[in-house]
Amino acid sequence: MTIFRFALMRGLRKKSMFAALFAVPLAMIFIRPLWTPENGAGFVFYGMVILFAAFSLVRLIMTDRVSGTIVRIFAAPVTTFQYLSQNLLAYWLILGIQTVVMVAVGAMLYEWGIEMAAQLILCYTVFAVASIALSLAWTSLFRSKVISDAVFSIVVSFMALLGGIFIPLSMLPDILRKIGMLFPTYWFSNSLLGIRDGAASREYWLSLLIMLLLSAASLLYGSKRRLE
Repeated sequence: MTIFRFALMRGLRKKSMFAALFAVPLAMIFIRPLWTPENGAGFVFYGMVILFAAFSLVRLIMTDRVSGTIVRIFAAPVTTFQYLSQNLLAYWLILGIQTVVMVAVGAMLYEWGIEMAAQLILCYTVFAVASIALSLAWTSLFRSKVISDAVFSIVVSFMALLGGIFIPLSMLPDILRKIGMLFPTYWFSNSLLGIRDGAASREYWLSLLIMLLLSAASLLYGSKRRLE
């Protein structure tokens, strides 16, 4: 698991990355108006934090490809599957730890029940998988990190608009909602709407399943295109 340990350390090595992964989310959780039942914007905004954090982590794979480091890595007895799976697993673990810390602090501050906290953790960790997979597929399309970053910020704004991040899903026109269903942000927002203090709703589980299916499609595409 040498690649896994290296990916884990590299993901946390930079101070700016560590701040984005932990300082910013923890600062968010202490802004009480974001987490009130009447507002609740913090729940969806934290999803965008996960998405950008996932993209920042996956950019490290793009750095290896663009710089030619990937060629030297594969000169060793390392397969593509080992390289990708261990890198992505490390990124998912980092985001998973971030999520558990966030929800644990939120549960203490706002008295979320055990059921609600568990539902939130599952929702955010599945969305982390979708965000990592989407970022892998996205970075595989570009050879320039500058262009990739610039276009990604535009696309994410579009995804957030159609995914219920800035505008509630119930307020979106039908045509925009149908377009939004193509992106994991839509199903992430929909899964949050299905979270209850007790049993999770059918929409919650369906949304998680669709996010996993979208993740599988993105992983298949991104892994095939990564070295081209």
